[in-house]
Amino acid sequence: MNTMTAADFGTVSSTCLDDGLVVRLSGSLNVDALADLRGALLRERPQGCDDVVVDAGLVTEIHEHALAVLIAATDWTRETGGRLRFAAISPSILETADAFDVAELLPRLASLGGRPHVVSHTA
Repeated sequence: MNTMTAADFGTVSSTCLDDGLVVRLSGSLNVDALADLRGALLRERPQGCDDVVVDAGLVTEIHEHALAVLIAATDWTRETGGRLRFAAISPSILETADAFDVAELLPRLASLGGRPHVVSHTA
């Protein structure tokens, strides 16, 4: 697949491929990152660009409003004929999602071993 466009937003970056969108999230997803997060995930996709893969393995903290955007993006992508899956989710996202009892609303890709990938940042 060839990269068609790319946009970097600090803690949020996205790359549009021929048949999908790859969104990479890192650092602190606080209220300052909300506009970039919405811009990357809640936008019209090009024709045939149905799959959205989110790599959130390097997120160090997430505000509850940013978590709400991730959940809304999952619904919006499905409602517009696409599929959104997380390739990696950081422990901080999972902890926050568990605290709000919404972890099951973040669909994950299975790793090669058949289980979703959770990044561990233990030293």
